[in-house]
Amino acid sequence: MPDLSDWRASLPLAGKFNIYSNGADDKYNPGGKALRLQIPVESVAAYAQHLMDLADDPKNHKMVNFYDWQAKTKKEAPAIEIYHKGKASQVDDEGWFGSINPGKFIEPGSDSSSPSDMPF
Repeated sequence: MPDLSDWRASLPLAGKFNIYSNGADDKYNPGGKALRLQIPVESVAAYAQHLMDLADDPKNHKMVNFYDWQAKTKKEAPAIEIYHKGKASQVDDEGWFGSINPGKFIEPGSDSSSPSDMPF
């Protein structure tokens, strides 16, 4: 089992996600898949800060192809990747689900336990 003694959560309260199938009556993508993110209001600023911390460090960047809707073409751009583990639901209409609780980005040599470093 991994040692998680130094792990610190980025969010005060974990969010969650669901991936589920659209109904046959879906206007844009009948039978397709949809992703729903639910971030507690008290965790929104911390999640945004986590994203900014990842974006600020070029070690976290990866070149990815995106679709540029204005130019109507593919475009390669640097991106960050975020992984949240999930599992299949036992209830058919819930699809896949999981928790959004990323580890805190900690600068090497910084004291991660100091609450005075919090921006709020």
